[in-house]
Amino acid sequence: MGRLDEITLEELYELKEEIDEGKPRERVLAAIGRKQGDQLDTLAERHGVVEKTIRNWLDRFEKEPIEQAPYDAPRPGGPAKIEGEEREQLFEQLQQPPTELGYDQQAWSAKLLLHHVKEEYGVEYHENYAYELLREAGLSLRTARPQHHEANPEEKAEFQETVEKNGPN
Repeated sequence: MGRLDEITLEELYELKEEIDEGKPRERVLAAIGRKQGDQLDTLAERHGVVEKTIRNWLDRFEKEPIEQAPYDAPRPGGPAKIEGEEREQLFEQLQQPPTELGYDQQAWSAKLLLHHVKEEYGVEYHENYAYELLREAGLSLRTARPQHHEANPEEKAEFQETVEKNGPN
């Protein structure tokens, strides 16, 4: 158990009570489990990670003070390209349908947002960040469910009636 020799179970339980949720709590719970004799494979299965991740989590308790071990070091990104009043203005614009701003689409998409930001603010973002901006503005991304152009609704309904449902009887 070497990694946790210097830490008592009581210290781990106290630390657990200070952490509400998320990865830090998972790391403390894994340490508690290991201290109580659980094997790495059991802990990995319980926490939904691979054994190497469990080892990495436990190594933190050896290398860092117990108060810091469950937490990731800060990883600040670059400065925001749009901030302050401009950012607020963008979020206000996102609350309107794109048609209000002269676009042909009824709803915001990541690509439309990227186009708008580039035209309006002269800033380019990665497509993944567009999803983050939409979320930050309080919007959720909705996409149409694809349907094959030759799909026959009547045949689909007939199939649905004849197919056996799986599940509890």
